[in-house]
Amino acid sequence: MSPTRAEKKERQLREQQLKEAYSAHTGFYSATLDAPPHPHTALGLAVGGQQLSAIEAVVSMQAYARARGADGVLGVSICSVPTIPASFVAYGTAVKWAEQAEEE
Repeated sequence: MSPTRAEKKERQLREQQLKEAYSAHTGFYSATLDAPPHPHTALGLAVGGQQLSAIEAVVSMQAYARARGADGVLGVSICSVPTIPASFVAYGTAVKWAEQAEEE
């Protein structure tokens, strides 16, 4: 008995996911932005959850940092996770900007 159309499509999808997982294993993305000219306090590591795209991983990390009172995240890195389907995780240093004295 030959495979049905649905079985063929499922097998193709599985093969594509496997291929993506292997190519995700070699991927690594990193971006570091300059800090503003005024001082800041590091609050700790901000890590987002595994997401299906790099931008979703960054959004997840930003939400995590905001929930902990951070004003921003510095030194952001995005790593691919070799899973099926491929996924991404973003992390960086959550920071709170220091209060600036008003100039007279």
